[in-house]
Amino acid sequence: MKNHLPIMLLIILLLVSCRSKENNLISEGEGEETHSTTNANISIDNSLKTNQQKDLNLHIEMPNQEPLYVSLETVPILSTYLEQFEDKKNEINRIRSSYLYTNNQKDYFLVNYSCGTKLCNQLLLEHNQGDIQSLQISESSFLQNSKLNNDYLAFLFGRNEGSEVLRNQVVIINIKNFQKISPPEDLKVLESFKYPIPFIEWRDGTLISTIADIDDTSYERIKEWYKNNQEPFQQLKWKIL
Repeated sequence: MKNHLPIMLLIILLLVSCRSKENNLISEGEGEETHSTTNANISIDNSLKTNQQKDLNLHIEMPNQEPLYVSLETVPILSTYLEQFEDKKNEINRIRSSYLYTNNQKDYFLVNYSCGTKLCNQLLLEHNQGDIQSLQISESSFLQNSKLNNDYLAFLFGRNEGSEVLRNQVVIINIKNFQKISPPEDLKVLESFKYPIPFIEWRDGTLISTIADIDDTSYERIKEWYKNNQEPFQQLKWKIL
């Protein structure tokens, strides 16, 4: 028995050593698994944040280009408007935008927000190499037409009353300084939404607006004017240049 004692002790030491190494390997494996799981969670969190940021961006389709994503933080009017909604993503999905023109390497878009059945508030956006400017240009209306003339952009907005009466508003923007131009006193009627204005067109530096030539702007009178083939009418000239 005494002769076998050293051998037994050696076997015991070997078993203890093997067990210790096995425990260390298990611990290291668990550590690697925990580290891997942590990295996966971080990756998922970052992915969710990226998706959430995209959800809070305005998505604008560009002709023959990749879509433009505009952070709402760069558009104060929309950012303030969205503060009233708990479900901001749903309201953002209701906002509509359309490309208008590119002038001097600047892109222009019209954004419709706060929409009812047909009418929306109108916001003009200017995109210049990543920088965004915004300007509220009309309320409770829809875009009927727009005309670009060098550094001036004219809009014709409509506001319908039922299916038979449509009143209009003319707006001109100086896109060089990105400001709305006020009409002279004798042309204030153009921005009033009182009269039907079927057409606008540029002639050199003058915007010609075809407007109903009537004194009575009641619903019934305008309805009658439309039934009379939009006559009589007159042309008002808004000279800009």
